[in-house]
Amino acid sequence: MARLEGKVAIVTGAGRPGNIGAAVCDAFLREGARAVIATDLRVDSTEALTGEMDGKHGAGRFKLVAQDATLEADWAALAQMVLAEFGAIDVLVNNAGISIHGGIQTTSLEDLRKVMAVNHDSGFLGMKHCAPALAETIKRFPGGGSVINTVSMASYMPNANNLAYQVSKSAQRMLTLCGAIEFGPKRIRVNSVHPGQTTTPLLKEAYEEYARLGLYESGEAGIQNLVDMCPLGIESFPEDTAHAFVYLASDESRFVTGASIYHDGGLGRRY
Repeated sequence: MARLEGKVAIVTGAGRPGNIGAAVCDAFLREGARAVIATDLRVDSTEALTGEMDGKHGAGRFKLVAQDATLEADWAALAQMVLAEFGAIDVLVNNAGISIHGGIQTTSLEDLRKVMAVNHDSGFLGMKHCAPALAETIKRFPGGGSVINTVSMASYMPNANNLAYQVSKSAQRMLTLCGAIEFGPKRIRVNSVHPGQTTTPLLKEAYEEYARLGLYESGEAGIQNLVDMCPLGIESFPEDTAHAFVYLASDESRFVTGASIYHDGGLGRRY
């Protein structure tokens, strides 16, 4: 039986193949979601993703929409469009994220605010504008509405070279906890997934930058260092992480809210 049969989901930051957002969309469709609306700031180069999803899951169930997740007007328009076209919003995945490297003395206020806007504010706006529709989900599904925030092991692991990202992810974790309390009476569950060393284009870019700064011999060496530190000692991929999102989106997790799923292979337990 498909675990998300009939559900309508929004997944932000999902327009780039190879990242967690795209893997979550694929998993949701595989588990029977009626529609998955993926959003991203840039969609001009992601036609291949739509073709891939349509080829695997049938045309009409996957829709890629251009959205600046930091703009309230874009959120209002997106919620209105999804309700007009599909009649429901049952799952919201706040997955949009960026990283700008630097410490307290080397990060500009402008860059700090930019990272906070994408990683934290976008989730706040998504929850704000989708909550009325999510509250209607309980009329159709016993698990009610589901919000899943893609946070990170960065929310509990300090990194002096990545201040803006770590701070934004910590704030996003608290947003999740506050949302769980506020939306619980509306039968909307709010949880977070904290991916660790997941091999994505974003992770590769980050470690290439660390290598440029002289922290590692190469980007590959930096990623291998993470794998070596992980108690499980294995590499993780977006498809692995997507399973956690399916669980939280499904009615199997109807009594789970305010939870943080640490999908980091145990690496965070070292801190």
